[in-house]
Amino acid sequence: MMLRRVLGMAIVGSIAAAAWQASDAQRYFDQARQFFERQGWDEAQAAATKALAADPRMGDAEMLLGLIATVRSQFAEAEKHFVRAVALQPENYQAHAYLGSTYLQQKRLPEAAAAFRKVLELNPRNVAARYNLGLIELEQNSPAEALRHFEAAAQANPSDIPTAIGKLESLLLLHKKPAAQKAAQQLQALLADKDPRLFQVATLLARHGESAAAIPLMERARRAFPESYDVNYNLALAYLQAEQYNRAAEVLQSFTGTQGKAEAFNLLGTVEDKRGHFGDAEKAFGEAARRESVNEDYRFDYGNSLAQHGKLEPALAVFQAAIADLPKSWKLRLGLGSVSYLRGDYESSAEVLLEAVKLKPDAVPAYFLLGEAYDSAQRFQPAIETAFTAYLKTSPRDPMAYYHYATILYARAQAGGNNDYRAALENLDQALRLNANFAEAHFQRGLIALAQGQTERGITSLEKSVRLDPKLAAAHYRLGLAYQRLGEARRAKAELDQFRTLKNEERYRGRVLESLSSIGR
Repeated sequence: MMLRRVLGMAIVGSIAAAAWQASDAQRYFDQARQFFERQGWDEAQAAATKALAADPRMGDAEMLLGLIATVRSQFAEAEKHFVRAVALQPENYQAHAYLGSTYLQQKRLPEAAAAFRKVLELNPRNVAARYNLGLIELEQNSPAEALRHFEAAAQANPSDIPTAIGKLESLLLLHKKPAAQKAAQQLQALLADKDPRLFQVATLLARHGESAAAIPLMERARRAFPESYDVNYNLALAYLQAEQYNRAAEVLQSFTGTQGKAEAFNLLGTVEDKRGHFGDAEKAFGEAARRESVNEDYRFDYGNSLAQHGKLEPALAVFQAAIADLPKSWKLRLGLGSVSYLRGDYESSAEVLLEAVKLKPDAVPAYFLLGEAYDSAQRFQPAIETAFTAYLKTSPRDPMAYYHYATILYARAQAGGNNDYRAALENLDQALRLNANFAEAHFQRGLIALAQGQTERGITSLEKSVRLDPKLAAAHYRLGLAYQRLGEARRAKAELDQFRTLKNEERYRGRVLESLSSIGR
């Protein structure tokens, strides 16, 4: 969240002149204050400097010099003066407030918080200090503490809009939906249509998933600023999030003409895809990619759109061209690897995915696809094993990776004839620690138990896997064979029949497409 407000400077006029008799220091200080009020910064600085030369302990002059430095965005210089002012007048809450504001400008949050807490110690009803402490707590991801400060500030001034916005953001972060909706309604009543903060509040609501509450505010802002690109774009985005796709498309039509921005076309592509207008979606994504060809997200979204609609050859060409233009993009390589996998070109898929993990070693979807392609990409199997070994040394929270590596280790143990499945089981255990309901991991444990001659244990794991995922065809097949081994013909037939029903489903194609789609989110 942006730091929205710093303590005002207009209160310079409240810096009290010392009660002592007229002196050179006081005369210079009075001149400096007059110059400051007329925004004569150079003259004010010169006069305040003379005041300090006449009386080096004049804290008011130090504060005025700090304010002049603040106006000029010279925050390090301002800090020096405010620190000296605090040392000279430790009981002056304004000096501490100015120092806190300076720290806030420099994003030195702990020092700013300490300064504002001192302000409250000296002046417990100081609303600005409460507000700024709320901002600091939000910046430090402590919305509960922030809310406490904003509510205290709101008690003093219920109609203060910045405080109300801070309170709303705190409530949204705390997922206190009814209270947040009430706070939004109060703000809606306080804000005029042409107040830019109306759009700020609407955007805040939309960002936290409250599109239904955001839309009426954005519609008001649009009526006030009908030509505003930002207002219209965000309104279309809110309509999209609220699944009002036709209204989103209607808003975007005015901003996707010959002078339209790439991001507007890209958003329109998503909207048209949701409306089932796949040709229009592909056209919009393609236009976004053409208008901003250096943007890997737009290039990816175009290829992904084609792939999702089953147009694998055009998608392949889009990703290949994009990688030629943006050779350092791991994301585009994931797209190309996914399309190659869907085309059944597993070796090409593995090759490009291995390039992707070199560029981004923690690219989770790449390891999913590498694991899926392993059996059919024999030329790259050693490199895939090496990639998994390096990745899993980082202890990722990626149960699918541990599962795939376990299947690799299981296959290798079987091929070697040593029946040593300890390493495979260790990785399966880790996968299940991360996801106890991981059907494939239970399936693999069942296979290992059967390979070790532990039929009953194997059946238990396989039964659990099909309970967790009734569409796991391979588990039904293996379970049927295990029942046959025990002489349970009826149960064996039921499982094998289920396998025959499921085996032709495009289960893995759907998972690859979902993985590809998730990369673009």
